[in-house]
Amino acid sequence: MKIFRFLAIALVAMLGFTACEKDCGHDFIETDYSNDIVGTWTIVESDHACAYIFNADGTVSTTGVDGEGYWEDVKGTYSVVNNKITMKFESGHNIEGSFDLIPGQTFSFVDKTGRYIYNYCKEDLSDEIVGMWVWVDSNGKGTENMGIQTFNADGTALFTGGYEEIDYKVNNESTYKVIGDLLIQHLPDQNPSYMTRRLTFKANGTATGDILTTFSPETNYTASWLRIKQHLDLEGQKYDYIKTFVTNVSGEDKDIPFLNTSFNFAKMDGSIIDKFLKSILFNVEFPNENTINYSFLLEGQNLPMSAPIEVEGNKMTIKMSANDPIFHDVVVYTFQDKDNSQMHMYMPTSSFEKFFANTSVSVMLGYGQLDKNDADAIAAVYQNVADAVHSINLSLVMSKSK
Repeated sequence: MKIFRFLAIALVAMLGFTACEKDCGHDFIETDYSNDIVGTWTIVESDHACAYIFNADGTVSTTGVDGEGYWEDVKGTYSVVNNKITMKFESGHNIEGSFDLIPGQTFSFVDKTGRYIYNYCKEDLSDEIVGMWVWVDSNGKGTENMGIQTFNADGTALFTGGYEEIDYKVNNESTYKVIGDLLIQHLPDQNPSYMTRRLTFKANGTATGDILTTFSPETNYTASWLRIKQHLDLEGQKYDYIKTFVTNVSGEDKDIPFLNTSFNFAKMDGSIIDKFLKSILFNVEFPNENTINYSFLLEGQNLPMSAPIEVEGNKMTIKMSANDPIFHDVVVYTFQDKDNSQMHMYMPTSSFEKFFANTSVSVMLGYGQLDKNDADAIAAVYQNVADAVHSINLSLVMSKSK
């Protein structure tokens, strides 16, 4: 009986081996992934980024950018047989290759050009990205990066801020598209003109609000952006200075007096301004929507200043000329987080020069060092500042007073 059982088992094994010799010569996978492939899949690499949207009815669409240019919502059909996929697009471009898939995670595709790994997008972030976001970053070398990015629902975007390698920009316009977690942004004044990022979003990711992170494959850098208000809520708010971000600073190699110290803009960095503003306990207050008060300590005395303001979105014009025509109006770009716990105030070069000179003139008048009726002497103060500062982009971070 034991011998008979052994022979039966051997016969079954031999028949199974023979069947495999006949039928296993083609590619085969045990699992049917035709349903698991349905959804949005994205890839973000330094020279290639795209999204595929596979639908249950066998249709597919793709959007992306590579060295050959940009394509958007190109439609086609697809079919899956075992571990082979074929895509045929209306553009005439056909794709065929093999794939492996981990449902809800990764889709690895191989064709004659190489191997590509796509991430599955559990959610589309095109709605979450809409709004205004602030990003600040210190490189520890005295040069700071800062930016405000606004993504509008109509696909347009605005950027205010500066990086180490570019000039400060104010409301620089671009267009964008989000598919799943892939951001494709078109910046016509840059080369290359298309920028791609992988997005992650976390609602209330910090105590001050939503967090949007962007990963750049070109630089292998991840930036963290905090959602802020697109409309200012100023009345009754008071803020104390906490930090400075400076970029693109240069100027004449000479010392110019300012309050109780002197600045050399050829040697300037963010730490110098930071120490100075902390030493004078700089703060701002908004008694109403149309007025700004700011004050600081000088030689043990608190010196308050006040001026009317005009607000257009996040553009705030401090109307110093309304107090006296000898002063210049200053434009700053002002932003608050969702709870008004922080305020960011950005000044490009011209704004900084006017703010710096206004304050100098005001203090010098108070100490009798200037004659209010001496127009030439006052004009010289403004000119000296303009000559000393070639460029500077300044961001002041303020924290709500306790």
